[in-house]
Amino acid sequence: MRLAFDEAEHRDVAVRELRVPAELRESALQDARRAAGLRHASVVPVLDVVVEHEEPWLVMEFVSGTSLEKTVETRHPLPVQQAARVGVCLLSALRAAHEAGIVHGRVNPGNVLLTSTGRAVLTGFGLPGLGMRPQADMWSMAATLHFAVEGRPPGRAPAESTDAFRWLVRAMLDPAGPPPIEVVEDMLDRLAVQQTLGHVIAVGGPLPPQRVAEIGLSVLDQLAVLHAQGTHHGGVQPGNVLLGEDGHAVLATAPLPAPVSHVPVMPATIPAYTAPERVPGPAADLWSLGATLFAAVEGHPPAPGAPLARAGALAPILFRLLSGFPAHRPGPDALRKDLQAVADLF
Repeated sequence: MRLAFDEAEHRDVAVRELRVPAELRESALQDARRAAGLRHASVVPVLDVVVEHEEPWLVMEFVSGTSLEKTVETRHPLPVQQAARVGVCLLSALRAAHEAGIVHGRVNPGNVLLTSTGRAVLTGFGLPGLGMRPQADMWSMAATLHFAVEGRPPGRAPAESTDAFRWLVRAMLDPAGPPPIEVVEDMLDRLAVQQTLGHVIAVGGPLPPQRVAEIGLSVLDQLAVLHAQGTHHGGVQPGNVLLGEDGHAVLATAPLPAPVSHVPVMPATIPAYTAPERVPGPAADLWSLGATLFAAVEGHPPAPGAPLARAGALAPILFRLLSGFPAHRPGPDALRKDLQAVADLF
């Protein structure tokens, strides 16, 4: 790879020699010329394919940026929201390529460039095909996003799904196959523009009781739909509650269907938000909701004997929700009424 100046078009370009055995040269040229027709905002375009002294060369647009690999290794892993934006760009680029009959085959952190404007672009198109299928690109994209937030490839032990983004990446890395691409796209779009409740608490500190009650109402409504369908969520925690610019809270749900009900459910919650009975179900979802609201108003998850110093009128509601006896927790109707009363106080 080298930088060059295109004298005919008066532009900087990157030039790469295609080093392939003579018997594969014609096939490599066909792949390269097919890639030269691909145009997308998140793809470093192949501008021309030339043969000099019987050696093929790729002429590519010069894009100023730093690779994702170098960015993470020299600085730090990306915040979830930025990683989701990278995912949006990569997924869009790969969908366009696959629709054109092109499989990248080399999606990795070194082939993802982060520009100064925040755009992520995928380079490496036009190289000889590796006989891979589109599904391989999707798995490699998930592994790349795992590297973006964890600073390491997934290996045999992908990061635990403690938030919606990591859960999505882990689902995409599942040997059984990734979730439907439409579900992946929708979740990445949400995560790219919405912050998780966990992030909001970590950056801004505890929220006022009224705001926490409003979040509780939104999450409760979504849980009620799942419970009415005979299933449960199983993963209510701050990292799975997305807050939109309008303040509405959305509970992230998994793309994989439950074995019996075929309703999307999340994997198990992390310990701090797991009900003491450790039996998944609607009652456990309510306990996890209480723990999530506790963290939102107090700034940390509940612990035995932890005081409710900031909860105000929300305190008795949280006390009942966090009961160790499922039967003592309020039902959805009573809980909705109590949360609404707190939300209407101010």
